[in-house]
Amino acid sequence: MPVSADNESLKKQFAEFLKRKKYRGTQERFNVIDRISELDRHFNADELYLYMNGRGDRISRATIYSTLDLLTTCGILMKHRFQGGSAHFELASRMPDHDHLICVECGRIEEFRDERIDEIRDTVSGKLGFRPMAHSLQIFATCHDPLACPHNTQE
Repeated sequence: MPVSADNESLKKQFAEFLKRKKYRGTQERFNVIDRISELDRHFNADELYLYMNGRGDRISRATIYSTLDLLTTCGILMKHRFQGGSAHFELASRMPDHDHLICVECGRIEEFRDERIDEIRDTVSGKLGFRPMAHSLQIFATCHDPLACPHNTQE
């Protein structure tokens, strides 16, 4: 899969962050960015590890975990905890300022954007003397028919 110009800008941002913080800029760390850009969904560290090794990348779980932490710290990734499970990640640039609807039965995650939520965020922040920077809203729900849901993998 070809590397996009956006991918190159992410790598440049990451390289500058690593240099500033005095971390090594290893090829494995930059390979993580390449593979993440191929994913069009939320993922956890173990899913990324399996994906990368299934594609022939030789990378340890420890490198995956540490790189995901660094990518989150430098703002390339957003980290979410859905329903108390393992941390899930997504590229911050894919869909900025969005929210999540999570099915508690099957685990499906739907992303959505509603500007009314931004208005509420701004109003509440202003009333309490804050200046909003970002927000994260998670709505937990169930599918209309959990038993017939094609996303439900539970037996």
